[in-house]
Amino acid sequence: MKKIIKLGMAALTALTMAGCSSESEDVKTITVGISPDYAPYESENKKGDIVGFDPDMMKCFEEYLSDEEGVTYKLEMKKMDFDNIITQLQGDQIDVGISGFTYDSKRKVEWSDPYLGSSQVAVVPNDSEIASVSDLEGKSLVAQTGATGETAAKEVKDAKVTGLKNVQDIMNALSANQYDAAIVDLGVAKNYVKSGEFKMLDESLMDEQNYIIAKKGNTDVIDKMNTCIKKFLASDDYVKLCKKYGLSPLETK
Repeated sequence: MKKIIKLGMAALTALTMAGCSSESEDVKTITVGISPDYAPYESENKKGDIVGFDPDMMKCFEEYLSDEEGVTYKLEMKKMDFDNIITQLQGDQIDVGISGFTYDSKRKVEWSDPYLGSSQVAVVPNDSEIASVSDLEGKSLVAQTGATGETAAKEVKDAKVTGLKNVQDIMNALSANQYDAAIVDLGVAKNYVKSGEFKMLDESLMDEQNYIIAKKGNTDVIDKMNTCIKKFLASDDYVKLCKKYGLSPLETK
């Protein structure tokens, strides 16, 4: 992809969103809160770089915004716990949050258009006798604190639900048989099942879609994200990245 920098238009494209900063008059930075414990959406490689579907999508967005507004854009990743992202948005420390967010009316934020299909599913150890969602009743379940997986887990009859901040900690605890099942996003579940240590139940506990979020009232940055999402969904890159990371593209009517 190619960046087009039109220096003469810089004065016409001043960024007004809270929390954004300029590296120079011709480079605009949008800060992105991200929790890199959620492969294949986002994780850290051995070098400490944040990699995955969402970071790759953000690279496309940099190109779209740069081409659209004639100013070079940088989407800067800021690592943090998942349940701190909304707090950081509210405190104007970041501009947007992206970490497999699914819609929850209790989250007082601005929501982008959806960009992926998703669902919450149960993952169990490979030798578990749990074979269906109904078998989860009365069992000990673990999910990510503040995520919709935690909400889905709490809807299971008589389940004992524990919330942990980090998905890696969740799966390590499941591997150590501290819990009967983990409730996680479908893409995350597929990623861990590849190890051969776990299996995933066929039924979903909750069908969802993934979104980008911003501080309540910051429709300016959400409009920018929606413009990018529209271009991304129509691109070859979208198809390639969904296939690369084993994630579900949105169903088109």
